[in-house]
Amino acid sequence: MPSVEPADERDEAISRLTEELTRVRAELAAARREDEGAQARLAKLRARRNRAERTAEVLSQALAARLRLDIARKTADRRLLSRLQQDLPTPDEAEQLELLRTTPLFDAAWYLRSYQDVVRSGDEPGLHFLRNAVSPFRSPSPDFDTAQYVEDHPEVLDLGVNPLVHFLMTPEGRTAERYPPEG
Repeated sequence: MPSVEPADERDEAISRLTEELTRVRAELAAARREDEGAQARLAKLRARRNRAERTAEVLSQALAARLRLDIARKTADRRLLSRLQQDLPTPDEAEQLELLRTTPLFDAAWYLRSYQDVVRSGDEPGLHFLRNAVSPFRSPSPDFDTAQYVEDHPEVLDLGVNPLVHFLMTPEGRTAERYPPEG
């Protein structure tokens, strides 16, 4: 026969179980509220993270663009500096330029009219002639035939001296009005 508990004991057990159920329900409700709060904080953190990631991407792209610009600028600066250094005469060339400027055998305007590539290059005509007289042969004026001078004085090629400068350094060249002389 089943044991029957007295009614007081049963009521007391029901009361304890009811209290326990109420306490567990309260704990569950508190846990749900805590979970909802955590979920809200997590959503805010995720939103912050997403904003930070977007900002980082924008900054990364801006930095990459700036680096490309800086590299391009430095490359252009190096090219310009190299070009400027090429355009500056050496001390020997400066002396030779002065010699060219004092002789009627070098005519800068004629040289530019005759050699359009010099005009396009933007090079100073005297410096260009000093550096490029023999490859190909270029005459500095209608009164000096560079090819003829090199044919008559092949040592200028071995010496690496500009043909007109070589001629102007000779006693004949100091007073000459043309090369080859007429007659």
